Amino acid sequence: MPNIERLIIATSPFQEFIMTTRRIYLWEDPKATTKYLLIYLVLWYMNLLLPGTLSFLLYLVVERRFHGNTLEHLREDIKHREDQQATALSLAEFIVKRGDENWADDIFEVLGPWLMVQLADLANFFESIRNFYEWRKPHRTLFTLTVLTSCILATVLTPTWLLLKSSTFVMGFAFFALFPLSVKFPEYRLLLSPTKRFLWNIPTHAEWAIQYIEAEGTRVLANVDSNTNKAVLPTAIPVKTSAKAAQAHDFGFYTAHNDKVAGRLIISATSCRFVSNIGHTLHFHLFYEELNNVEKEDRVVAKKMPASLTSDSGKDLKLITRTGEKHLLTKMDQRDEAFSQILGFSGVPWQIVW
Repeated sequence: MPNIERLIIATSPFQEFIMTTRRIYLWEDPKATTKYLLIYLVLWYMNLLLPGTLSFLLYLVVERRFHGNTLEHLREDIKHREDQQATALSLAEFIVKRGDENWADDIFEVLGPWLMVQLADLANFFESIRNFYEWRKPHRTLFTLTVLTSCILATVLTPTWLLLKSSTFVMGFAFFALFPLSVKFPEYRLLLSPTKRFLWNIPTHAEWAIQYIEAEGTRVLANVDSNTNKAVLPTAIPVKTSAKAAQAHDFGFYTAHNDKVAGRLIISATSCRFVSNIGHTLHFHLFYEELNNVEKEDRVVAKKMPASLTSDSGKDLKLITRTGEKHLLTKMDQRDEAFSQILGFSGVPWQIVW
């Protein structure tokens, strides 16, 4: 712990530099960001980015020698630390604002959602890299290799000065344009990501699994003999189906609750519907073309009795139509199987939303 405290204190100036950089590319102060953008463009145009960066570092060290911290600077720092509404510029300042006991929980609360998104994007990136290497989608891997070959030829044939100038321009464009847009509009962050654009349509493991399920569902439907009304049941998603249900192309029956009414979710070749156990009342009937979202939800079930005696698995399935209508199916022990069948038989391309 003492070494962690030392690290926090020693890196405080670097933390402030990172936070200041973040404020610049987020355009929190448009005048300041515009000033840095103009400086960058002038240095880039005159091929002085590297000398300018080194000169800036030299200026910081020399300026510190002649203009150290004054009493006025200390007053401003204390005022900023005590202002609970002001953004902390370093971890040490964050600890002062939140208190010695609560700062760890608070920082996880603040960074938790952002960190989960970053981890998901990082995992997706490495999964796409692996599927690119494994040729999961050969035509996409071949297209990406073509782009990579073009980049190699461009680096060989392009003069070094032009290559360097182009690279620094792309870096500046990403800093002043792509980064702020991806932060302010996170739902479009993948469209603005150069790596994602490079690996476009190369699936992650989850996307590859969904594509496999869709292909399996298409195979099952193709094997349905309309003349003899016999269906070849899926091998990847085994379901016990009666002869009468097979004639109607009903492939799955799953126990669930809808609006606190017990019944069954029935999945057919073209639609899904919920029918109550008592009275066989039809609660809803949705064609797959009407679906916009299919979501798995897990609830924390407070069990006051042994697991073998409780009937609530905590597994729910939410169906959302294109018009915004929502249907929540609760207590579905075979939710994952129902989810897979809906994706497989729908014939609709699905996209995972992170």
